Parts: sequence; C-alpha cells; structure tokens
Amino acid sequence: MVSLVAVAFALTAAPRPYGRDADTLVVAFPREVRTLDGNYSNTRENDILGLLVDDALFYIDPETLRVEPLSALSHRFVDDLTLEVELRRDVTFHDGSPMTAADVVYTYRWLLDERSQAEFSTRFRRWLDRVEAVGPYTVRFHMKAANATVLYDLAMYSKIRRAGAYDDPSAAHGVNPDALTRRLNGTGPYRVASFQSGDTVRLERYEGYRDSSPKGRPDIGALLIRVIPDFSTQAAEVVAGGVGWTYNVPTDLAEDVARTGQANFVAAPSMRVGYIVFDAAGYVVPAGPLTNADVRRALNLAIDRDAIVSRLVRGGARVVHTPCLPVQFGCDQTVTRYPHDPVQARALLARAGYADGFEIDLWAARDKDVVEAVAAMWRQVGVRARVRYVKAAALGKAIEERQAVAYFTSYGSFGIPDAGAILPDRLGGDTANTLHDDALVKQALQASFASYDPTQRQAAFSAALTRITSEAYLAPIFEYTQNFLISPEVEYRQAADGMPRLYLARWRRPGPTGPGAASPGADR
Repeated sequence: MVSLVAVAFALTAAPRPYGRDADTLVVAFPREVRTLDGNYSNTRENDILGLLVDDALFYIDPETLRVEPLSALSHRFVDDLTLEVELRRDVTFHDGSPMTAADVVYTYRWLLDERSQAEFSTRFRRWLDRVEAVGPYTVRFHMKAANATVLYDLAMYSKIRRAGAYDDPSAAHGVNPDALTRRLNGTGPYRVASFQSGDTVRLERYEGYRDSSPKGRPDIGALLIRVIPDFSTQAAEVVAGGVGWTYNVPTDLAEDVARTGQANFVAAPSMRVGYIVFDAAGYVVPAGPLTNADVRRALNLAIDRDAIVSRLVRGGARVVHTPCLPVQFGCDQTVTRYPHDPVQARALLARAGYADGFEIDLWAARDKDVVEAVAAMWRQVGVRARVRYVKAAALGKAIEERQAVAYFTSYGSFGIPDAGAILPDRLGGDTANTLHDDALVKQALQASFASYDPTQRQAAFSAALTRITSEAYLAPIFEYTQNFLISPEVEYRQAADGMPRLYLARWRRPGPTGPGAASPGADR
C-alpha cells in the first residue's frame, strides 16, 4: 500500500476542476474508446458510453430487469412476423432535431445494408427482412421468422441515427461508415462535448433531454471519461480524488483502496459466466474421451467450484451450475448439478474405460489462475491436463477451426436478462461455438425463439438445460465479480444484470451527523 499512497499523494499536488463542487465526475476506463458510434463496437466501454449518449427504442429497466419502451412509446405485434412500434413525440437528437419514423427506418435499413459493416448487422440480418414507416411516428418491422428476443435486440444491439447520418457523396459507394466515429449526434441524456481518441471523452448533460424519459434526467452535470489501462494507477487516482468511478478492479487492489477510507468498494454481479466447453461430438478428436458422457460428468465432478470462487475470483463472484444465470428468464436451476466429488469422478472415469486417466489440452485466453486450478483438479482424478494459454485471437481461431478439444471461455449476454441471449448462440446452432450434436437441444432452443408465449419459452429452455446439464456438454464454473471503486461523494447502485448505468449516478448529499447517522461513504 506504500507505493499506492505515495502515488496518490503526488497526484493531489495540483488543484483539480472536478468532483462534486465542479459537478464533474471522472470515470476511468481500462480500455480506450476507439469510436463514439455504438453501432460499430461491442466493447463494454462502448456499452457504458452508449447508455449515456444514445437512447434505443427500448431499454432494460434496472429495477425490474424487464424490457420497456424508451424512445418508443408503445409496441404491438400485428402478427408473429410484424412488430409495430409507436414513437414518442418528444425525442430529439443533440442537434435539436426531432426523432421521427424516418430516422428509425434509415437506421435499420443502414444496418441491413451490406455497405454498413456495422458490428451487429449480421444479427439483424438473421431475422429482420425490412422496415417501413407507416406514419410520421410509426414504424413496422417485418421479420423473416418469429423472434422472441426482438425487443432485446432493439434495446441492446442498435443505436438510432438521424436520417442521412452515414451518407457521403464524396465517399466510395456514397456512404461513410466512419461518419460518427469522432462526432456523435445521439439522443441520450448526455451529449459528447469532446473526444480525444485513446485518451478522454467529455460528456455534458443534454439540456434538451425530455422529462418523460424512463431514464430520468441525470443528476451529474458532466462526465469525464479517462482511459487508464493500469489498475494500480486507477486505484491511486481514486485515493487521490482524481477518479470518482471505476470498474473491474482486481479484488485485492479494491480491498486495499477501500481500507484507506478514500473510496467505497462495491462488488456486484456481472452476468458474465465462465465455463469450459467439451468436444462432445468428436469434431476435434473423433471418438475421443470427451465423446463419452461419463468422462464429461467426471470432469465436472472434479472441479471444486466453491474453492475457485472463494479463493481466486472472490468479490461478488458466485458458483454457477448452468451456462446461464438465475436472473435470466428461462434459466431453469432445477437441473443436474455436479458437486465436488473426486471419488465419484474416478469411478465414472473407470466405468468409461479410463481408470488410468488420459491426456488433454485445456485451452484458454483469460483467467489463467482459474484455468490452472481446474487443470490441477483434473490431474487429481487422473486426467493429465495441459494448459494451452494463448491470446484471444489465437483461441478464437482454434475454436473456429475446431482445434480446441476443451476450452475455457466466458460470455456476458450483453446484460440481457433472458436465457435466449446466450443459449441459442452458444449451444443451439451449427457454429463452431457448439461442440455437441444433440438434435433435442437444438430443437428446444429453436422453439424458445419461435414462440412469444412465456410458458412455452420456459418449457423449451428447461428441456434444453435439462439435456445440456445431464449430458455435461460443458462445465459451468462461476459468475464473474464486477468490482467498483466509487468516490464517497458519489451514490451509485449497480443493477443485477451487470450493465453499468452511469446516468443513474448521483452526488451524495450531505446528511445528518451524530449517533445513528449513515456513513457518508455507505452504499445506498
């Protein structure tokens, strides 16, 4: 802690024009913001930024975790393949122009346009056939097939752009996908005041933001986002008062900072699941050990999930037994679980014909300590695991080319509280992510998309999860912790879906003092 305090002392040498008195909250991001345009990035940094500067048609309510209208006023399904959305009349872009059906139609036609190369275009092309305006403030989405998660797609995977935003007669093909990289005209509660790529983004409260917004009007006047890749430097800035909010800080470091009394450490759920995928279908090694269900079950039983969570991940991490989370609709928890039982694991290996164990490569690109702990646990039951720790791009290539017989990965569902955000994509398709060939699972997950009826969708998810867990197609291990360091001047409450919503941050008002008064640094 000596070095941290020393650095913090040096950082306090000069007066700083931020904090509660200056009505400016400094936010630290560990990775740079490469573009202001959320249609062209899938990073968590852009997720956080997007909720501040853009309002999608729908959003996920932080209290109920239900999808609700945002820029939309209401919606109705004309039939299973037609969604009609009525828009609010008081939504404006940051240049003051009103948002109308023409802007919404332009946005989604752009996402479907092959020239756009937007981050989530492929996702929309799967289900969206066309979009049309049927009135000045009424839009119809015509779908290729029923999509039970359509409202979530409209909430999380697209940002509304003013008609013509990407048009550029001087550019190739008459369009410029980079048009909003450095200058953004959004509709959210904050507007971009300045942007220095790789360094800072300054946001100011948009005074034209509508009073009717479910997000509410933000309390804090300005946010200064600073890119600080090193977490120790972040921590020192927090102690010095130079940073008022940061996230994903390592647990040990967050605890050290909290002990200084200069910041609050908040550990919250992340909705990101860490799990191991097995080559159950033999795509990588035909007739290999992992094609045997008893072997996969044994590998699950060999993992001490409680030890991994309590000793390695810590913070707000939790043990999981399914590839989705209880907070997500449809994530049935009454399915097969695998307690830590090395004795039973050895018995299953023997029954499968592997009493003497076997060798296996376990690939990973993150959480090396966790992966090495799993490998050590497997070795205790006779499975000689070699950790192949590579860069993310190399792991992605190995998965795509089906070279990884077992690999550790994670998925955060983009904060969508529905099992449809992870199960069909990761376990229900014909992509390289799916290393089983179970028709029952695929059919059940397809059914979860095809019905809008919650009861039918729940039944479909339950059928899929029952089969996935009983056959042990993967080994779910833990939900990641999301660690925040927050200035005592700031009130901030994290929702259970793991998505940070900085527009809800508030300055902590001076309260009563004396016996029984709440600590000024206590969480609300």
